[in-house]
Amino acid sequence: TSALTGLSNQGSFETYIGVEALANYIPRDIGEQMVEFVIQEVTHKKVMGLTAETFLNAIHCPECYSDPAEVYAQAKRRGMDFVTITDHDTILGVGEIAGERRADVLIGEELTCWFPEDQCKMHVLVYGISPADHDHLQSIARDIYQVAEYLESHRIAHSVAHPIYRQNDRLERWHVERLLLLFKGFECLNGAHSPRHRQAFEPLLEWLSRDQIEKLALKHDLPPRWPTPWVKARTGGSDDHGLLNVGRTWTEFPPDADSPAKILDYLREGICRPGGESGSSAKLAHTFYSVAVRYYSRHIHPAGVKPNFTTALLQAIVGEKPAPSKLSAAGALLKSKLKKLGSAITRPFTRPFSRQRAGAPDGTTLLKKLFLTSFRKHLAAHPALKQALNDGLPPLGEHEEMLSLINGVNRDVTQGLAAAIGQSIDKASFTGLFDAIAAILAQQFILSPYYFALFHQNKERHLLSRLTGRAQGRDGIGRDGMGREAAARESFAKEGARRSDGLRIGLFTDTLDEVNGVGRFLRDMGEEARREGKHLEILTCVRHPKEGAPHRRNFQPLLAMPLPAYPEIELGLPPILEILEYADRQQFDVIHLSTPGPMGLVGLLAAAMLRAPVVGIYHTDIPVYADKLTSDHRIAHGARKYCEWFYQRMAAVFSRSRAYELNLRELGVSSDRMQTLAPGVDTDKFNPRRRDPLIWSRLGIGQPLRLLYCGRISVEKNLDLLVEVMAHLSKTRRDIALVFVGAGPHQDALKKKLADQPAYFLGVQEDPTLAALYASADLLIFPSATDTLGQVVLEAQASGLPALVTTLGGPRELIDAGETGLVLPPGDARAWVEGILLLIDDPARRSSMSEAAARRMGRYSLRNTFEQFWQCHVERMRAGEEVSEEAVAGRA
Repeated sequence: TSALTGLSNQGSFETYIGVEALANYIPRDIGEQMVEFVIQEVTHKKVMGLTAETFLNAIHCPECYSDPAEVYAQAKRRGMDFVTITDHDTILGVGEIAGERRADVLIGEELTCWFPEDQCKMHVLVYGISPADHDHLQSIARDIYQVAEYLESHRIAHSVAHPIYRQNDRLERWHVERLLLLFKGFECLNGAHSPRHRQAFEPLLEWLSRDQIEKLALKHDLPPRWPTPWVKARTGGSDDHGLLNVGRTWTEFPPDADSPAKILDYLREGICRPGGESGSSAKLAHTFYSVAVRYYSRHIHPAGVKPNFTTALLQAIVGEKPAPSKLSAAGALLKSKLKKLGSAITRPFTRPFSRQRAGAPDGTTLLKKLFLTSFRKHLAAHPALKQALNDGLPPLGEHEEMLSLINGVNRDVTQGLAAAIGQSIDKASFTGLFDAIAAILAQQFILSPYYFALFHQNKERHLLSRLTGRAQGRDGIGRDGMGREAAARESFAKEGARRSDGLRIGLFTDTLDEVNGVGRFLRDMGEEARREGKHLEILTCVRHPKEGAPHRRNFQPLLAMPLPAYPEIELGLPPILEILEYADRQQFDVIHLSTPGPMGLVGLLAAAMLRAPVVGIYHTDIPVYADKLTSDHRIAHGARKYCEWFYQRMAAVFSRSRAYELNLRELGVSSDRMQTLAPGVDTDKFNPRRRDPLIWSRLGIGQPLRLLYCGRISVEKNLDLLVEVMAHLSKTRRDIALVFVGAGPHQDALKKKLADQPAYFLGVQEDPTLAALYASADLLIFPSATDTLGQVVLEAQASGLPALVTTLGGPRELIDAGETGLVLPPGDARAWVEGILLLIDDPARRSSMSEAAARRMGRYSLRNTFEQFWQCHVERMRAGEEVSEEAVAGRA
């Protein structure tokens, strides 16, 4: 069973018979004899009727420019056997091709009708109608019940178009239930709509039975129409508005459907099924471009004037005109060269302050130049676009190839505009700077259809399952009949339990490969997700990603630059379009933001696009770091305001320690949205068994006692305290070495200050060496007062290394003072000297602390941390869905 459908103005509907059996769709004896047959329906708008959209209406732009003859030709080129065009509320368009006595054309129409109770708007596709049918249907369209009665009494084949698309935001579950009682056919696959519509709706038709229909009829006091009303016709249609996708979505029929009459019979009986492609954001965006180019060609471009090379190229891409020949391309290039030569000759005789005469491009010219240069460079890598031209099809209809091409061009254009900005700054050219900035704005405007399409395709993402009472792609309908509140709630609870296993989390971070607590935590969570079989995707944006991080998806940045005041960390400008398109394909249920940098901001956009809850984690005290690194209170204040804005966008925020719950409250995060994440450490990787007494001689460290610091070597880590500590110790002891593991912007300054001390800087170390250093040192010295947790303190203690930490920040919560380490004031160097000497001179106590530390860290299981981490995301997903469920159930 399938449904003939079209959406909006130009939805194409085809049918194609494959060779596989239509088991559970049609009788066995018919299914065994199928051959290829297709029927294509296109809802378009040949009469150039104005759209309901105010803006397009104001500029007299229809929703499509597809001529019926062109629609028919494209359907045939893509292998369709039968074609129908279903215009909105008119049969004039399809009448043009049917009037040419084609035996493969069905008369169709997309009828706009309403529920009289609340004016909920619906579209019903009707087939094989006469002018008299059309007139009568138009006269009763305000009452969908009369429409259903007329269709049944006259046995008119039909299909409810995009049945769970909320056209005027009034469609609820109540309406969907009544549609099931009123109509025989339903569109299940639409070439312009997201596949999620089919995933949510078609299982509902599978659920229908005689018993369920009777329950719905009793509930609504509405008798069902058509014989065997629990068996529905299921159709598909391309819903094409830009003459790009005709013939890519269709409805399939048995092999003997060799005439329009038989096609209509099978539709009435429900013996058909949808086939082909669903919609996508790229399809929708390309439709916008196609309509825009055609509108420009017919309404803006001067009549009788030959289009320039750029315009001709765009017309060829959308299929409006043939591609420019090689001769015309060469002519355009020669014309450009001659123009530049003429400009160079006349320049000495023109006014020197004229930018255009001096050859300096304005913003539009710069953008066009960058675009054409990049387009030519990338085009050779996309042979499918050239093949489409050779086949008489629009290259813009090759959606994946075209999107890939656009992403490459966008990257080149961005880099070119950034270079132009840099040159303007170097030359102190304000005009050039403003032109480049204007070109950036124009670039984003050009890309805006993609952004709009991504958001539009997901706007009903969570509502779909609410309208049907079924989750997308899963079982779980209420056993007492769809729409009954108790059953719906029970079904929802069961479905939530199932979805917790299939939960998809998209984690956005600006740091993963660096040796710091954030990177370690994310790598650990990724590894745990891999072990548990959970879908946790870590999205990064760096130029040179390290291999080995599980569940990672890296995007090459459009631009990259060192972080101000912290050049060791590079921030990338993310390719927003690429990332959003990827998130759209992945359909994450929850977005996790690990850092408030560029990737964190893109994560917020992805969450808004997917209507997904946002969970974050407060890894780093950004305002304090900004103050320590810059010593500028204005920057620190700005960082605080930004963090307030950022973390207040989240449904839940993890704190790495209880000490930082107060900081989150100061940022405006309420207690009900806050959760302290239990610390965890990999005790297989870090444990006393990793001890290697010979490691020090291999590293050239001869002192018998070693104080180990591990982490970023940066000002905010309070490392100058260790300079004072070593100065005091060296007065009486020369058997103590201070060993630094890590790197950072303060390293060179620290080396100078410790030049006459036994201090060693080992740089960044991989985990095996780091584990041996932990297990083989005598004490961990961690003077930071700004760490939210201190992952190295966990790792050191798990390795049997007692730790000295400060009274401020998260690390103090990881220490049993006097049992596994010491907690000391962050600014009192003498107290640190005394604490170090106390433990250094008491090997027995140090050994006891070592055993206690390793034993205590056994409680901090990474598995427990991951389970808490995962469960919080599950709860936030369910909380958001329950709110939506209650709202929909209340309206229904």
